[in-house]
Amino acid sequence: MKKINESRYNYGDPVYEQAEISANRFNLIFTGALIILDATVLILSLLHVFTLDLGLMQLVFLVSLVLFLSPVVVWIVCDKLLKRKYSILQYKKFKYIIYVPVYFGLLFVDIMLGYHAVLLIVVPPLMAAQYRFIKRDWYTILITQILTIPIIVYGNFLFGAADLNMIKNALDAEHINDFTSRISLLTSKRIWELFLHYCLPRILIVSATDFLMAFIVGRNRFMLDKQAQLNAEISKNIERENIIQNAVIEELASVIESRDTNTGEHVRRTKLYVELICKCLSKNEKYKDILTDEKILKITSAAPLHDIGKIAVSDNILLKPGKLTPEEFEQIKIHTTKGGEMVKSFFKNFKEYTFEEEAYAIAMHHHEKRNGTGYPSALKGEEIPLEARIMAIADVYDALVSKRVYKDAISPEEAFKVLEQDAGSHFDPNIIEALESIKDEFIAAAK
Repeated sequence: MKKINESRYNYGDPVYEQAEISANRFNLIFTGALIILDATVLILSLLHVFTLDLGLMQLVFLVSLVLFLSPVVVWIVCDKLLKRKYSILQYKKFKYIIYVPVYFGLLFVDIMLGYHAVLLIVVPPLMAAQYRFIKRDWYTILITQILTIPIIVYGNFLFGAADLNMIKNALDAEHINDFTSRISLLTSKRIWELFLHYCLPRILIVSATDFLMAFIVGRNRFMLDKQAQLNAEISKNIERENIIQNAVIEELASVIESRDTNTGEHVRRTKLYVELICKCLSKNEKYKDILTDEKILKITSAAPLHDIGKIAVSDNILLKPGKLTPEEFEQIKIHTTKGGEMVKSFFKNFKEYTFEEEAYAIAMHHHEKRNGTGYPSALKGEEIPLEARIMAIADVYDALVSKRVYKDAISPEEAFKVLEQDAGSHFDPNIIEALESIKDEFIAAAK
């Protein structure tokens, strides 16, 4: 499949992107209204409601109908049939795919409908006014409009329903719709009269509309720029606060981990493993809609809190060099439920962006096993939250490659084999299978 050029869809700020998408959506709906109008006129011409050259009229309205339909067809093909990564509404130049065909479609319609229909030509600039102000586009629209009006007026005089005041007493009724008879009226004097009485007033009206459009779009752009600037400042503040918050959480978790002779490196390594696993799974069809960038950030931010509940476990148990007794192991188990309680307490005053849900799932359930023999809730399979299944792999893997008071470290290669052997019983086999694609990177992270 051909690689999509993402720069064509990147507006640099979500504010601009949403504004463009909204404008494209509105203009597609408006184009739909023009399609209905054009189809109605075409049907009326087929019913001989109009007294013009029906063959020519039907051809013109059929061509304009195709032009009006083209942006809608492009949208249906790209978004509904091909289902591309990005919606065509996000494409920076989709606006031209909308209002350029609409412009030419209305040009044909105006020529056939009459002098006063020339005001329909203001529709394309009004559609353009939905978007950010681009000076080059505005000048192009203004010049095009000025040049278009004489084409419509003179074209209408020759082919459409000419204003009878212009040809009254010059042609009899049977020649009024004859092209040769009409062109014979276009003497230099008549051309000037048409321009003075029909072109110039409409040029002034359309030009005024274009200037008004430029003012409105310029004001909209100013407001968008201000909103984007404010959003950027808010994002920086949130990012700064998140960095501080994550640093405090990470240091707190490191202090708690250091009680059982681990250093804070366990916290940092498991966070790295969790991030690697999440990014790997995000490319998998099963998880790509779940593991968004925001979700991955929340899970990796929550990872350092997985053993926060160990603060409630006695040093005698944490530092015991030998095998734990059943009673001591029961004491170890409480670090999961205690961790869940601490997370709930810690986040209760945070009403805005937090990762409480992910932190709770990780602290509470990272010792659950796929076969239901884990603790504290003996959950099975997909009953275990995804973030806890990911954390379980990262935690066990780092425990295997690290020296503890009760065991020696094994090599990363051997540790990865343990993960593979326990897939289906302890670990989610789908995650282990996906992890195979980054096996070398995952192993290297432990060295």
